[in-house]
Amino acid sequence: MEKKGYRVFWRWVVLLLNLAAAAALAFGNTRYREEGDTRELWENVLRGRSWEETEEYAQQASEAVYRALEAAARASRMEKGGVYDPDRIIRVRDYLDVRAVYEEVPESQKKDGICYRLGDLYQWSLKGTNVRENILQESYAPLFYGSIQEYANECDEEYQVVVDQILEAMNVLQKDVGEYQQLQKTWSYEAVNVRYALKDLGSGNIYTNVPELRQRECSTEELEQYFYSLGSYYSFDSRTANVAERKIGEYYSYNTHALLTGWNAHLNGEYQVYVGIDTRFPVADAFAQGAQRYAAAKVRLPRYGLIMGGSALILLCTLFVLCWRLSRYISRYLGEIFAHMHMALRIGIFFAGYLLLALGLWKLLGEGAFAGLILVLYNLGVLALLLGEELQRQRLLEAVQAMAEGAGEAEFPKERLFFGNRQLAEAVSQLGEGLQTALQEQMKSERMKAALITNVSHDLKTPLTSIINYVDLMKRERIESPKAQEYLQVLDQKSQRLKQLTEDLVEASRASSGNVVLEIQRIDLKELLMQTGGEFTERFAVRGLTLMENYPESPLYVEADGRHLWRIIENLYRNVEKYAMPYTRVYVDLSEEEERAVLSMKNISEQALNISAEELTERFTRGDESRSTEGSGLGLSIAKDLTELQHGTFGIYLDGDLFKVTMTFAKA
Repeated sequence: MEKKGYRVFWRWVVLLLNLAAAAALAFGNTRYREEGDTRELWENVLRGRSWEETEEYAQQASEAVYRALEAAARASRMEKGGVYDPDRIIRVRDYLDVRAVYEEVPESQKKDGICYRLGDLYQWSLKGTNVRENILQESYAPLFYGSIQEYANECDEEYQVVVDQILEAMNVLQKDVGEYQQLQKTWSYEAVNVRYALKDLGSGNIYTNVPELRQRECSTEELEQYFYSLGSYYSFDSRTANVAERKIGEYYSYNTHALLTGWNAHLNGEYQVYVGIDTRFPVADAFAQGAQRYAAAKVRLPRYGLIMGGSALILLCTLFVLCWRLSRYISRYLGEIFAHMHMALRIGIFFAGYLLLALGLWKLLGEGAFAGLILVLYNLGVLALLLGEELQRQRLLEAVQAMAEGAGEAEFPKERLFFGNRQLAEAVSQLGEGLQTALQEQMKSERMKAALITNVSHDLKTPLTSIINYVDLMKRERIESPKAQEYLQVLDQKSQRLKQLTEDLVEASRASSGNVVLEIQRIDLKELLMQTGGEFTERFAVRGLTLMENYPESPLYVEADGRHLWRIIENLYRNVEKYAMPYTRVYVDLSEEEERAVLSMKNISEQALNISAEELTERFTRGDESRSTEGSGLGLSIAKDLTELQHGTFGIYLDGDLFKVTMTFAKA
């Protein structure tokens, strides 16, 4: 009795520990969601990374460099000496073509196109225009001429054509000045922790949001000293294509010269670009807010992690004990109660029907004792045969169920079986042996494949990390040779690509094997697509791609895992960015059909698609047969596997060079 009492006591202790651990996990998970913490945040904090080493900071830094260069480019068209210059000259025709703005235009070029002061044309656009009897009422006269009519007569141009160009230039200029003013406000020294400078080496002008740098005699050494002292920085010299950077995220996906050209920067030849982020965060902008949130998380998360980790360990141990004990009790009592009940009941019903028929026959044979005895003996023999047949089938069924549940080589009773049951036993036994062999081979193959991927990925990561770190160290050295800088840049790009390929390979293995933990939630697919489209619009613009979106007016909610759904959509957009033909349109359509949300993407492939749609979703298959692009051939495979894991469908349609992907998810 004493021993049994101890057992009961410890069972209650295990149960209470289990309940306490479950409550602690539930509380920690609730606070986790309330605080908006992410898996990446937990990982960064537990690994002891600083705010500047996180993915979120890298994304913000990359976007900041991009936007700061846009502000500098627009300032180069509007400023002189660091302030807005209304005396700059606009030749209307050139401004409409390439947004050209001139500091001065000699009188010898007055017939090359009608010109206005920038400030005059802008003020005129604000006041509005008035046309009477097809004559534009002029608030400001053009340069070198008293009126538009005088210019048209002397230069032999049609008056109405010139007027139309002026009106169009007013609209464009008003928009450009408005965007310039907004950028100057948004990216001012007092509004953000981002500092930028664009130095025109031809004119000596410096376009910057740093007041102390707005001087023509500011040297390259002074600019480098200022920006390299900041926590994050990026610099580019057009004369040597020399780049220096530190913690600016994925800005290398952009071409600085192409961006400045696309924004029609007003430069007289060569130039230097500097962008930095003051990681002391003196200004309360998005960087400072992110740093504050991260600092709070570094204090909060270790405490939560310790509590939740301990609770999970306790729950795992105690839950195993409880489930094991419970399964033993249930299996024992259910086995005793229901053993052979179903079989006996079914045989009894059939026997009762047969007995009624036998009694009917007995009535026909008469009521003699001999006739009755014959019928009873006959019926008892039939009952014995039926019970024997059913018992044999039950034994065979139990053996088949054991084999189906993975019990290994099930034992099939073959002695004293009826002919039909003996054949069934031999056939199922052979099937079981073949299935067991195939299963063992498959498991061996899967283990070898998983081990190969894991080992290769692990073996690659260690030397690859060393390569990346040493490349970063070499880039910080002042290497004078432009060729060496170019080689370092190639090494950096290729090592980063190899790192991404390794990560994609591991994720593809997990997705195809189903070894992925899903957190199904109610997600607005329309909002997720709009966010993704906003992030990729500018990247598409670099390749001349135009994004055409067609979404329903109201939100469209689906049941899916948010992180993996984002990865699916990101892979599709990256696939378009890498393989779509430049200067074409990309169509994204979202609709609903019955109880499914349907997403489709269409684009024209830059390379000829000489393979089938099924082959494109296989691992390492790429539409670029020359493999000259940066893709790994895993993006579509990962997207397809992750979609199907979330009970969605994933299909590809090819028609010549037209590439179309269609996915469906269950509506929430």
